[in-house]
Amino acid sequence: MTRQISILLSGEDQFDHALERAPKALPHERYLIGDSFALGSALHQNPNDQVQLCIEPVHLHATRDHLVLLPLSELAIPQNEVTVLMEEANTIFDEEGMTPISNNGHTWVYAASDYASLYTHSVAQAKGRNIDWWLPKDTVVPGLAKRWRKIQNEIQMRWHIHPMNEAREAQGLPRINSVWIYGIGKANDITYSPELTNASQVISDHPWMTSIAAQRGIPLLNSESLQWEQQPSNTLVWLEGMHKEWPRLMQAMLESDLEITVIDFPGSIRKRTLRAKDYQSSAWKFWHKKQPPTWDELKA
Repeated sequence: MTRQISILLSGEDQFDHALERAPKALPHERYLIGDSFALGSALHQNPNDQVQLCIEPVHLHATRDHLVLLPLSELAIPQNEVTVLMEEANTIFDEEGMTPISNNGHTWVYAASDYASLYTHSVAQAKGRNIDWWLPKDTVVPGLAKRWRKIQNEIQMRWHIHPMNEAREAQGLPRINSVWIYGIGKANDITYSPELTNASQVISDHPWMTSIAAQRGIPLLNSESLQWEQQPSNTLVWLEGMHKEWPRLMQAMLESDLEITVIDFPGSIRKRTLRAKDYQSSAWKFWHKKQPPTWDELKA
């Protein structure tokens, strides 16, 4: 029996200037949990269907005329340092009626109904870019974005003089100097992709997939020592290091009953299916054998 494996590739947005606002997250993020990108509720589902959001500590790098967002995941920040600073930030969030629920690595989830209508963008969407374009914006409630900026500024001031950051600066390390808000919504705002809905297993090295898989009761594997030919049908794969696994996956496809669906986003959602039979030479054309695509060919 053929076993089906879906490979999700990360994508970048192609900006549509006709849109009033850029999407809330990158294409693969929206594909997984929907255009509303209610990540806070996907990471920690609540039966009361309350509004939840994500707060992520970040480093804002100052250039000559703007600030650029760098996620902590790219700076190898120890979790204990993040926790110390977020405990300080929680004293401010508490005054704003934002209740901490859980944390997933560098991503912290809060219940905060006041911010339901704030329009935000994911860290992945904003990273490496001038943050001016990606700052939260009002939609229904005027003044909400300004209210958030005041909270953000207060946290930045406290963190600037925090002993943890002073110690980091003394060591020549970048400060953890700001927070980013995103992923606002309720559980019923989530629209899971078919591959995630039907997944019997998830293979991912992305931090928030750990929590999403756990919330949905789906077994999760990391990328260490994968035996592709042994994976069950309806396995969903999202690996940053997929290029390293690709040759072994193609070999497993040729030697076993795997059907590979590749999902990527060259301007829109694209799905391509690879099967062993498509690369088998016929008896009378044994010299003409089509080869599976290399990683570079797949990404071209």
